[in-house]
Amino acid sequence: MCKYLQVFMIPTLKTKRLILRPLSRFDQDAMVDTIMSDMDVMYWLPYSDEVSTPEGQREIALGYITDFIKPWDEFGFGVWAVCIRDTELGTLGNFIGYCGFIPEQIEGAGPELVYAMGKSMWGKGLATEVSIACLDWIFIRLEIFCVHAVTDKENLSSRSVMEKIGMKHEKDVDLYDSVAKGEGLLQFYSIEREAYLRKGETEVGR
Repeated sequence: MCKYLQVFMIPTLKTKRLILRPLSRFDQDAMVDTIMSDMDVMYWLPYSDEVSTPEGQREIALGYITDFIKPWDEFGFGVWAVCIRDTELGTLGNFIGYCGFIPEQIEGAGPELVYAMGKSMWGKGLATEVSIACLDWIFIRLEIFCVHAVTDKENLSSRSVMEKIGMKHEKDVDLYDSVAKGEGLLQFYSIEREAYLRKGETEVGR
């Protein structure tokens, strides 16, 4: 009973076109269909080398979901399921990706913003839209002083999202075993709370 109560306490966020609702283990199939089974999407995400089989896709999807839900209890933040609100995008309520925060891996860097959208939703500005909603929530409601994100230097779309929401490229880092896997250093972007709040709506691409 307590676990179900915790889920209901996680806020639901809304943007013009999307709903960000609590993730659950019932999203495993949707996560597989939308993210893990699409190699074009997984190419940019951790554990992409482990989703070559349906069994691997389901295992990694459940691992993502577990890791995304767990921080809510300890840190008061986590990752949401991103679903359709505007029927021009598709069926109301359909799962199309995820966005939110995981705990920092670099001391003092603050929570890490993570996001992914199904390929059919690429190029519509949705990652920017949900990232802004998440930053609005975490900076206004929680005592969080900075947020960061990382991406491959060749992932121009992700870098564009980070820049549109006001993040700046600070340095390059070795995370998610990127160097050991031969992927090189990842680009580290960050933004401080006060800098984000000062920018206001129009200055972060809304």
